[in-house]
Amino acid sequence: MQSILTIAIVSFIATNLDDLFILLIFFAHPDYNNPQIVIGQYLGISALILISTLAYFFKFVIPATWISLLGILPIIIGLKRLLDLRKKDRNDDSEVKIENKSYSRFMNLPIISVATITFVNGGDNIGIYAPLFATLSIYQLYFVILIFLIMIGVWCFIGYRLINHRMLGGAIRKYGHIILPFALIFIGILILTQAI
Repeated sequence: MQSILTIAIVSFIATNLDDLFILLIFFAHPDYNNPQIVIGQYLGISALILISTLAYFFKFVIPATWISLLGILPIIIGLKRLLDLRKKDRNDDSEVKIENKSYSRFMNLPIISVATITFVNGGDNIGIYAPLFATLSIYQLYFVILIFLIMIGVWCFIGYRLINHRMLGGAIRKYGHIILPFALIFIGILILTQAI
């Protein structure tokens, strides 16, 4: 169970590192209060988890070894992000402007806007969660989902605290995109080892 706990925590952190930046933007915005942000975050990530859970049931139709081979997806996503890093340095300011523009049209429905942006931003998480969930037993799946739900609360707390510490928030924006590809590749390798 210790290894499943580690995989669950690493998977959540790796796939939601960019979501932390969005949380910082929401917590800094005066039109959003903390409960709206937390509820929206739970709704958005829970939808991603629900969709990914369907992969668990596919394993009864498709051999688990074959599904484990989907671990190649996080590796491909990680390698793509590494290539993106080489092509250009990402301008954090432009990323913030894109997110602000994306959620500004949902100003009248704060919880829905947070949930929608969290879901859309985390669309690639399904490519990591689905093969991971498919390799687990039903009890391990429940355990990982429980850890994910706890981690959403932890993530919101960290986002809230970071917005009050501009230097730490700046450092995460500066280096988070560098750490993310390596974490995704690591997760993919862990999933692939389940196939062996």
